[in-house]
Amino acid sequence: MIIFLLAIVIIISIVIYFRSKKNLLSFFVFSMLSFLVFYINVGSELFQIYNLKWIVKFTLWYWPWLNLFLFILLVINLIKTKHEKTKNN
Repeated sequence: MIIFLLAIVIIISIVIYFRSKKNLLSFFVFSMLSFLVFYINVGSELFQIYNLKWIVKFTLWYWPWLNLFLFILLVINLIKTKHEKTKNN
């Protein structure tokens, strides 16, 4: 199930990249959706059976901060490009 959802996430981020040509936006969408896939499945026995507790720890403690950092970069990039467009006009 996780692999199927991650494949859908990859397809969505590739489509976003080809439509918008923005690396940061597609990477942010990929990171957020992947986070949601893992966050929803954190309680499953898969991570305990295969001793993948580090993924659970990373998903719960570090990944939200990484997504926040990516979101801040995305907002800064958006403001910067809007400012450049208004400056050129």
